[in-house]
Amino acid sequence: MFLQSFLTALEMLRMHKLRAFLTMLGVIIGVMAVSIIVMVSSGFQYYITNQFAKLGSDTITVVYDRWGDPAERNAKIDSLKLEDADFIRNHVSNIDVVVPVIRGGTQKVAYGDRNLKDSTVYASDENYLVLNRVDMVEGRVLSADDVRNRANVCLIGEEVRDRLFPDKRALGKFINFADITLQVVGVVAKQEVFGQSNKKDILVPITTAQDKWIGGSTLEQINTRPKPGVKVQDAMDSVWQALMLKSGNQRAYRVDSNESIIKVFGGILGVAGSVLTAIAALSLLVGGIGIMNIMLVSVTERTKEIGLRKAVGAKRGAILTQFVVESATLSLIGGLIGMGLAYLLGLLVTRVTASIKWPSPDGLPAEFPIPAAIGAMIFSAFIGIVFGLYPAIAAARSDGTLLQDLPKGSILILDLLK
Repeated sequence: MFLQSFLTALEMLRMHKLRAFLTMLGVIIGVMAVSIIVMVSSGFQYYITNQFAKLGSDTITVVYDRWGDPAERNAKIDSLKLEDADFIRNHVSNIDVVVPVIRGGTQKVAYGDRNLKDSTVYASDENYLVLNRVDMVEGRVLSADDVRNRANVCLIGEEVRDRLFPDKRALGKFINFADITLQVVGVVAKQEVFGQSNKKDILVPITTAQDKWIGGSTLEQINTRPKPGVKVQDAMDSVWQALMLKSGNQRAYRVDSNESIIKVFGGILGVAGSVLTAIAALSLLVGGIGIMNIMLVSVTERTKEIGLRKAVGAKRGAILTQFVVESATLSLIGGLIGMGLAYLLGLLVTRVTASIKWPSPDGLPAEFPIPAAIGAMIFSAFIGIVFGLYPAIAAARSDGTLLQDLPKGSILILDLLK
């Protein structure tokens, strides 16, 4: 009976193509919108995770908590210092490397008559490139001896090399910025994270920057990571406990990790995606109302057909099933069309974003969410059944010559099946 009803429903769709399409339009838009929202949300989550992976999701960052409650802060601690990095290194056993970092800001760097006005200077130690997973193009990395001896050396990004040294022969040359002269000992490979690149960066030994340029011992942040096999949260707890020991249990520091930031971003995108998906799903309800409306019209148009079927012995239950299946078929086919359109739009989004290299050089991967699309399609079929039940009851109660008063109350459904 269900197969025959389904085939009859397909025949009705063939006979009234335009009306059927307009009826399904709400369902098509609803399924398509749900699928696209899930695709885009998943794409951004993948993008954020992939960007943090370049820096290392296990990277732990320590900064001075300048916005904390002054009443809870140790008066003797007014910033993050090199001694804090040394303390962490000496008192925390489950971390791998400890990297102090100072951001020297944007500087004009020059070589002879050539210059670059917007180079960014960083000061750190020999583990900076290791922690940030940055490769070398040529030359050598900063060494422990460079840091210990306050050497006037530096590493430069690829654009700094290309702008100051068109022949790309930068090693051994001396560049100047902020009244300090440094010898280029290496060129670092390009790394791009969240649209920001290191190609204009200059890296100098942290002791050189503090003693010969910036002065003082204040740090911007301390980066570290757990040893292999150690959970990020466990390493964070160890770092926090060491800092609390150093500050006398005063909250002068803030400890965070890329992993926790990823979870925050993922949670925000997840909630936003769920809300938008719920809003998009409302169009399925609108589509259901459209299906109910057209099915009521269909009942009126097919009164003679209903009378003929009853005359040859059709039960009320059979007629009810016929119209419910037709309604569900309308909704289900609309869902399939919506899935197909969403898949094509996903391909378009992926190719367009890749062509304009946004938000990353590979674009935004919008993979088709098969589970979400199937779920939306099943929900659309359910909507079709629910909203088609009312017209189906009307059809089953019709006497074949005149559409009777529509049923009131769910008890009438039981009466139909007797």
